[in-house]
Amino acid sequence: MKRLVLAAFVLLGACINSDPDNDFPVVPQGGGTGGGGTSAPAIRGRVCLVTDPRFLATCATTGAAGLSVSIGNSSATTIANGTFVMPQPTAGITSMVSVTGSGIVPSTTPLNAAAQIPVINQALFDMMVLQTGIITTHGSGSILASITRGGEPVPNITAVATPTPAFGPFFDGTTPTGFTVNPTGTQGVVFFSGAATTAPVNVTFTDPLSQTETTVGGVQVIDGGITFVEANLP
Repeated sequence: MKRLVLAAFVLLGACINSDPDNDFPVVPQGGGTGGGGTSAPAIRGRVCLVTDPRFLATCATTGAAGLSVSIGNSSATTIANGTFVMPQPTAGITSMVSVTGSGIVPSTTPLNAAAQIPVINQALFDMMVLQTGIITTHGSGSILASITRGGEPVPNITAVATPTPAFGPFFDGTTPTGFTVNPTGTQGVVFFSGAATTAPVNVTFTDPLSQTETTVGGVQVIDGGITFVEANLP
């Protein structure tokens, strides 16, 4: 059985969540308290500076200051722990988030409910490239996918991408940069590189135990950057 998931172009309203301790919802911007009128809502989120590419939701508490975050026609700059507040983009613009800045690999990802956007330090990415034998070239980018089921990472999953990238798939191993050619390890992470920027990529994940496939379609890579993907298996 094959399951198709469009690359997660989530509407901006999807960043509203009822858990204020872990998530970064749309919040009022300005206006004070009482009688002063209202202003346009804002998106409060966090750029997650990842220290281990196997754990894409574990963020450094500092070192993420001054990064530029953009969603459609709206932008913001992060503080040290990666948090930011930006005006809500124009209605109807899909919520792909782009992050650029000194010392990180340019990144893009769909805005999720927590409004948390992973990025990887350039030095860490260079180690990943070195240990996997990847040769980066102009006009291509990378895909880093996390595979979950019921919110938990899924091991022993295989993956293919179409069009076929120059390198990969590689899968999480026992060290931060020691990706392997085996199926996914305990953290359910897949790494492709050398994907052309000229056409969107479809990534299919196969669970050999259940014989089911899940495809994330329309993944657009960025030149010299990383596109982060979330695949939720049935």
